[in-house]
Amino acid sequence: MTVRRVLAITIALVAAVTWGTWGNAPAAVAAPDTSPHYYLSLGDSLAFGYQPDLVAAGDLNAADYQGYAEDFAGMRPHLTLVNYGCPGETTGTMLAGHCPWPGTLHDSYGGAPSQAAAAVAFLRSHPGQVDLISIDIGSNDLLALVSRCSTAPDPTSCIAAGVPATLATLASNYGALLTQLRALAPSAEIVLFNFYNPLALKLPGSDALVAVASGVVDQLASTFHATVADAFTAINHDAGSPAEETFLCARTWECTTFANIHPTDLGYKALAIALLHALN
Repeated sequence: MTVRRVLAITIALVAAVTWGTWGNAPAAVAAPDTSPHYYLSLGDSLAFGYQPDLVAAGDLNAADYQGYAEDFAGMRPHLTLVNYGCPGETTGTMLAGHCPWPGTLHDSYGGAPSQAAAAVAFLRSHPGQVDLISIDIGSNDLLALVSRCSTAPDPTSCIAAGVPATLATLASNYGALLTQLRALAPSAEIVLFNFYNPLALKLPGSDALVAVASGVVDQLASTFHATVADAFTAINHDAGSPAEETFLCARTWECTTFANIHPTDLGYKALAIALLHALN
C-alpha cells in the first residue's frame, strides 16, 4: 500500500470519527432536582396523632402530638411532611370546613376554609412536588352512627338500619375529595387507610361492620388509582381470636383508665408501618 493510500485512509477515518463525535454529541445532563418534595398527610385525629393523656392534661398544642404521619416521615427523610390532620374531622367537615379541634394544628390551612381546600391550595402552589398523600377519614362518620344508636331500644338494629345511608355519604364525600386531589397530583402516590375497630371488645360482631366500611375504601382506591394501608390488621391483629384483644389493648388506649379508641405510641408506629407496606 502506498504512502498516499495510507494517508487517504487515515484522513477518512479521522473525518468519520470527528463527524461522529459532532453528529452524536451526548445529550446535556439534566440539572439535579433540588426543589423540596413533600408528604401530605390528610385526615382526622389519627393523622393528627391525638393522645388522650395530653388532652386530659389540658395540652392542646399540636407540637406535642406525634402520630403515624410523623413516624412515617422519619422513615422518609427526603420528604417534607405537611400535616393537615384535624381531630374530629368527618368526610363532611373535610369538604365543608369547621374543624372541631379547639387547639392548634400541625400546619395552618393558611386561610383556606376547610382541610380539603387547604390541600388543594397546597397542591396548586407545589405542582409536581407532592410525592405522597395519605388519608384517613370516615371513622368519625361511623362513630357518629354508633353514638346516635347508643340510646335506641335496639342499638344493633339501629346501626344496621343506618349503615347504608352513612356509607353512601362517606363514599360520596370521600370521592369528591379524591377527585380534586388526583386531578392536581396525577403522579403522586395516594394511600388510603382502611378502618380498624377500637370497639371490637365492647361491641361483639362489630368487626363485620368495619369490614363493610373498609370495602368502600377499597373501591375508592381502585377508582382513583390509590393503594390501601391496612389499619385493621395493624390494630386488630388476628381478629376473632384471643390475640385480637392483646393487640387492641397494646395498640390503643381502650384497656387503660382512659378507655379511649385512639392508638398508643405503639399503635401509631404500627399504622406507619402499614403505610410503608402499602407503598412496597
